[in-house]
Order: sequence, then C-alpha cells, then structure tokens
Amino acid sequence: GEIGTRVSGRLVLGSSTGPGELLLPRLLGAFHAAFPDVRVSLMVSDTQTVGERVLDDEPELGVVGAARPQRGLVFEPFLRDELVVIVPPGHPLAGQGAVTLDDLVAEPMLLQQEGSGVRSVVESAMREGGLRDRDLHVAMELGLQQSVKAAVLDGFGITVISRLAEYRPRDVPVDG
Repeated sequence: GEIGTRVSGRLVLGSSTGPGELLLPRLLGAFHAAFPDVRVSLMVSDTQTVGERVLDDEPELGVVGAARPQRGLVFEPFLRDELVVIVPPGHPLAGQGAVTLDDLVAEPMLLQQEGSGVRSVVESAMREGGLRDRDLHVAMELGLQQSVKAAVLDGFGITVISRLAEYRPRDVPVDG
C-alpha cells in the first residue's frame, strides 16, 4: 500500500519477567489492535539476559524492571514503579507501614532468582544500608514474581515485589 497507510512486519521485544508477566501483554494487545499487520514476539527472561540479547540484536528493544548497567546499552525510563514488601495475612509486619532492612533480615525471605531486576534493587538497597546479601535468610528462590507471591500467601516467608505485580493484569495502569 501507500507509505503511511499500513504498518506491517515483525516486532521482537525482550522483557524481564515482571513487565513480561503483567504489563507488556496488555500493552502489546493494544498495539496489535492498532497495528494488526505487525507480528509481535515477546521473549521473556531475566534482566541480565534481556540486556545481552538486545546487544546481540535478537530483540529490537528490551523492557526490564531495573537498569543494570551494561556497556553498549542505553536505559530510558518507561514507567515508574515501586517495590513493596508483602507478607502473609496475620503476619506481625502486616499493616505496620514502613518496613526496615532489619525487618527483612529477621524474616525468611522468598526472592526471585539471581539476575532479576527486583532482586538487584533489593541487594543494592541492602549494600547501601551496610548489609550483605548473605545477611538475608533466603528460604526459597523462585523465577517469577507471581510464584513468589503465591509462596508468601502459603506462609513460606515474606518477599519484596514490584507494586505492579500486586495487580491482576486488567488492573495494571498503562499510563505511568
């Protein structure tokens, strides 16, 4: 067709698990509705791997939960999120408001696997607070925020997750 009337082809995106689980499916659904001739592929892995794949030109673009500096990559803020501590119902920290690093160190923690954006932010905050990664009592490491959340609800420990991960997909705000 004429230039400017039809957008077609293939768009390959890389994403870490947080945005890939919740945010991007909704945004890509809206994109597909607007541009039905574009075939969209979403590759989901951890933040570190997304960066490596973008450098290898596998996806055109990567969306990650935290900027982990990698030579050759430029990070542009896309959406502001915050991390929250979640605990099982009835836990002493429930409803306490602010939770300290000392609170985290005192509890069995459920964390996402090494390389996840949320985990790198937690580890960075601990270092800034004078703590080491090994000061955490890590009860389990799980790949997805939704897996960690389910384990918390089952009473296996507490965790830190993205506030966006608290929402069901249809509740995710699409304009930061």
